[in-house]
Amino acid sequence: MSTIDENTITPSVDDLEALTQIGELLSEPGHLSLHTESGEAVDLPEQLRRLLDSATRSLRTGSSVTLMDHARMLSTQEAADILGVSRPTLVKLLESGQIPFTKVNSYRRVAMIDVIAFRTMQRAERLRIVEEAMHSNKMEGLPVTDAARSDAVAFVSGKIDEDELVRITRARYGIE
Repeated sequence: MSTIDENTITPSVDDLEALTQIGELLSEPGHLSLHTESGEAVDLPEQLRRLLDSATRSLRTGSSVTLMDHARMLSTQEAADILGVSRPTLVKLLESGQIPFTKVNSYRRVAMIDVIAFRTMQRAERLRIVEEAMHSNKMEGLPVTDAARSDAVAFVSGKIDEDELVRITRARYGIE
């Protein structure tokens, strides 16, 4: 496996067989132990087992996996990168009180857990908007196409913003 940074790993084709074997071991009932060459053994706690199982499943599908310390304090640029926004946009979110922050000297610091909570809340709100729009379409007898569903997924995940979703939808239906 290769690493993007100290917290992110990406799978390689060479690792697929080992990941499959590890996944099978993690999914079997019963306890698992880690063993050292010197013969020491430590039982794997259930929470760690679930974490490893989840990471293994993701890696087996070709996804990268990042392990984050939720207590970690981030710079504004790091927080902006996680949210997929510009640093000035993040600063506006901080100054408006939407995301808590602290100041260290003149630098703003944001807790990872607050960034994740904001992203989760933002996605939930976007999902609510999409579900409401799709329900409205169904009530009016309008079809919800696969392309519209794909756009909705991109919007909910934050890959496109509301303005872009409106632009794409208007273009699709010739409403300009």
